[in-house]
Amino acid sequence: MPLLVGGLAVAIWGTTPAATAFVARDIPPAFVGVARLLVSALALTPLFLIAPPRFPTSRTARLALLASGVVGFAASFVLQGLGVARTTTAHAALIFAAAPVATGILQFLLSRRWPRAGWWAGCSVSLAGVVVLILGREPGGAATATLAGDLILVAATLTVSVGYVAGARLAGETGLFGAIVWSILVGALAVLPAAPFVVPSLAGLTTTGWAALVTLAVLCTVAGYAAWFWALDRGGAARIAPIQFAQPLTSLLIAAFVLGETLSWTLALAMALVLGGVQLSRRNAVAVGDQSRSPPSGRS
Repeated sequence: MPLLVGGLAVAIWGTTPAATAFVARDIPPAFVGVARLLVSALALTPLFLIAPPRFPTSRTARLALLASGVVGFAASFVLQGLGVARTTTAHAALIFAAAPVATGILQFLLSRRWPRAGWWAGCSVSLAGVVVLILGREPGGAATATLAGDLILVAATLTVSVGYVAGARLAGETGLFGAIVWSILVGALAVLPAAPFVVPSLAGLTTTGWAALVTLAVLCTVAGYAAWFWALDRGGAARIAPIQFAQPLTSLLIAAFVLGETLSWTLALAMALVLGGVQLSRRNAVAVGDQSRSPPSGRS
């Protein structure tokens, strides 16, 4: 059951780039992340009222909450909306796939432990894949992909990695459920000043746009996180975490068969490098002199 639930979460997250692209067709891309967070907070409100999670009391946990909510959710979601609207779903999927590398770098910097040489090798391979993806402008296959869009998504990946690390620290005091709920609510509060501009724009959403927004807010943000963390808790990180490698594959299939994007040899090479590098990094994620592994996390 944990494998099935974890696989469901990854399949849901695989729809994130395509759903973001559909919403960005109907409303300004800068509004997509804000709308996603506000609808997510509304969806969580009944659950929050019924079973409110405990609020972090220590200064460290509260700072982690601010980082997770404001950077990991609010900033990342806004950047995702801006970036996906300026590139292809396939490019977005592979850039997001490099998030574990950025997360690992942050974790090692905070812990001040030197990772194994194999980890750096995997990191280099994965980043090489991102470079191939960004610089390789294949004719016809990624005509709508832009350098600006890809770079914005790199920034989105960095901010979501900050959220991963901060969320893991927050979860140590509030639990995984509490960390996600409080982070979403704080992120929604951070973008609330933009609500008077964003909410009227939702009138321009088509039926497809509304379906995509609900998918982003309810499935990808709320249900996806709940399913993933339940699977990690019941099945163990070592057994469940590798399922994440299916996420970009799901996104690429959606890009090809739903959005009609061409999957070129450049994309295939980039995918091999990114996923191979991430896997190599995971296998060598133990810092020198430390036998504990950083807990994996997934978010889109």
